[in-house]
Amino acid sequence: MDIVALRTERLVLDQLQEGDVDAITAYCQDPLFERYLTVPWPYRREHAAGFVNELAPAWWQSGAEATWALRREEGGPLMGVLSFRMPKHDLGFWIGEEHRGFGYMPEAVSRVADWAFDEAVPGLQAVGWECIAGNVASARVARKAGFRFTRTAPSSIPDRDDAHPESWYGTLGRGIRSIHEGWPTGVVQP
Repeated sequence: MDIVALRTERLVLDQLQEGDVDAITAYCQDPLFERYLTVPWPYRREHAAGFVNELAPAWWQSGAEATWALRREEGGPLMGVLSFRMPKHDLGFWIGEEHRGFGYMPEAVSRVADWAFDEAVPGLQAVGWECIAGNVASARVARKAGFRFTRTAPSSIPDRDDAHPESWYGTLGRGIRSIHEGWPTGVVQP
């Protein structure tokens, strides 16, 4: 699969670069990442270098996963990472703490979903999302991007201990961008 750069009104989603390694390493020290993501822990620079230089390019090349760096401008500093996993047609994402609360990730998720529907997977009817139960920030992003909460069930992706913790799931239909009710307690902000 060819690497594709995407744009929104405020964002550029492009390829991860060697210059992103230190930012990824710093962001991945966030205790929320230890609790809710499957990244190695403790997270070290060599993990970020392997992700940027080996894993993400191999996923693009094989067509298994499209992974983007999230930036405010081309060549700008890394704000977060967003991936679309081809076999399951689902999204995963994270954003650095100082960039949270500005609506960047819902905007990026919507753009990647449009790409998945319109370009990557002809005929695709739904994009999936999941996070470990309790990851309210991830659920808020999914809700704002138009996902409908569907269930709580064991994670489809094993965590770093090879367990499948309870997770929240949602789907986004083609052309749907409205906010749906029915999300777990704490997701809907007062």
